[in-house]
Amino acid sequence: MADATDICGSATESDADCTIDALARRYRPGLVRYFSRHLGNRDDAEDLAQEVFVRFVQHRAGRIDSFEAFLFQIAANLLRDRFRRNRTHHAPQHFALNECAETVLGEVPSEESVYEEQERWQAFLDVLEELPSKCRTVFLLQRFEGMTYGAIAQRLAISVSAVEKHMMKAMLHFDARLHVP
Repeated sequence: MADATDICGSATESDADCTIDALARRYRPGLVRYFSRHLGNRDDAEDLAQEVFVRFVQHRAGRIDSFEAFLFQIAANLLRDRFRRNRTHHAPQHFALNECAETVLGEVPSEESVYEEQERWQAFLDVLEELPSKCRTVFLLQRFEGMTYGAIAQRLAISVSAVEKHMMKAMLHFDARLHVP
């Protein structure tokens, strides 16, 4: 186990930069390997290794008995946070732009598909216009503005329960009118 004095000679307040640089030189390759093993992506591993040192600098307080243990605990926390975020954001269902750009960007839509899209868009707009004013406003604020039910309720001076009811009404109306067999 190495401490700052083993890495930089003497660890004093004025040697803080030396300590971080020395720690990065010593532990960065191991951190990158650790992240690469778990993520399978070298670029993400490099980014997370850098984030370990950023967090180390931000959260360092008091005496650290084992820099290696401390850094790898930060790394484990970052990895856990990444997996949680990916799970809640459904990351496996996302596609990288460069993976689909060749097929999507290289294709010119046919006149028929453009016409069909325009028809679907117009049908959506027609059904949207059929909704009562407040129901339409709630729907647009939630789906297109990304507002939470609580924020919508506050903005429109109605209860969250009323927002939920308007959203349910809108969704049922769209389902009934636009349902494709």
